[in-house]
Amino acid sequence: VHALHQHDAPGCDFGADKLASEFGLGGKMFDVAFAREAIARTAAAVQEATAATTPVTHVSHGAGIVEKVASNRRCLGPDGKVKWVRYTACTDPEAIAQPEGIIDPQARAIGFWNGEEPVAVLTYYATHPQSYYGKGRVTADYPGLARGLREKALPGPLHVHFNGAGGNIGAGKYNDGSPAMRPELARRVAAGMAAAWDSSVKESID
Repeated sequence: VHALHQHDAPGCDFGADKLASEFGLGGKMFDVAFAREAIARTAAAVQEATAATTPVTHVSHGAGIVEKVASNRRCLGPDGKVKWVRYTACTDPEAIAQPEGIIDPQARAIGFWNGEEPVAVLTYYATHPQSYYGKGRVTADYPGLARGLREKALPGPLHVHFNGAGGNIGAGKYNDGSPAMRPELARRVAAGMAAAWDSSVKESID
């Protein structure tokens, strides 16, 4: 089970809820019953899946460049100190004009195969994975849309996306926070995922 970091995702901290309950504030931070039910449903799905496994004969791996998504969030001025900060979204022309900075530009794909049939593909890309947030709706944001595009282009295998470490990396240089940018960022990430898959090297395993 992998958790992304969209800001518009359900929170869950049973320890914090236990402490809050001592002051009559239990259940205020998140829906405790729903969280426990979701965990139970996930466990049941995993148990069910173990009864329907598929052999894997080959593993593949590849990488592809993602264009104009990730950028360094903290930009240095002439004195070597942080002068501009561009978080998830940015509309400051001066900050946007600063160099992309140090990022990992590659999306990566690991494929699991049964003969000639892909069983599952795992993709990885490092950046804070939200385009805009705080609207009150749980969403997988542009990484989820990118995965959906790849599922349509490559039907059949299970596609799981993992968000790489994005501590000082966000889409601020290329994202103004408008709703229109979410599907555009998704298309750019999906293109990197596709390049990673298409460049994959496949090896047999014993």
